[in-house]
Amino acid sequence: DVGIPQDYRHMEGFGVHTYTLISKSGKTLFVKFHWKPTCGIKNLTDEEAKVVGGANHSHATKDLHDAIASGNYPEWKLFIQTMDPADEDKFDFDPLDVTKIWPEDILPLQPVGRLVLNRTIDNFFNETEQLAFNPGLVVPGIYYSDDKLLQCRIFA
Repeated sequence: DVGIPQDYRHMEGFGVHTYTLISKSGKTLFVKFHWKPTCGIKNLTDEEAKVVGGANHSHATKDLHDAIASGNYPEWKLFIQTMDPADEDKFDFDPLDVTKIWPEDILPLQPVGRLVLNRTIDNFFNETEQLAFNPGLVVPGIYYSDDKLLQCRIFA
């Protein structure tokens, strides 16, 4: 499952940062987000990557745009892992350390939604650059944690 992704449609995604979920009643949970492609994971061998990347360095972007244009909308399922902040010190690793992976056998993935890309964007800067790469943009019910790298990125 780990390798050079064939394209974006067959690639998993996950956030390295830990955020905090806050319920309407004020209960908090640490959370990590995971995206799983519904069309499965496909990777390239080193040799395939040299050929594909050598022919078109933007092949994954082209594949994504072509799929959307043809109505073959890419889709990912959204999963979360949650942890009670009171349990933070019960693990043999720091759950807020971005270099640590939360074990799925202890903190299982929970399905919560899906993402379907059914159109391409009109303005890359406004619709992607300003939004997608700013970890400080959160919606009601999601807040920051004491994840040190997240705090640095928000401050910057």
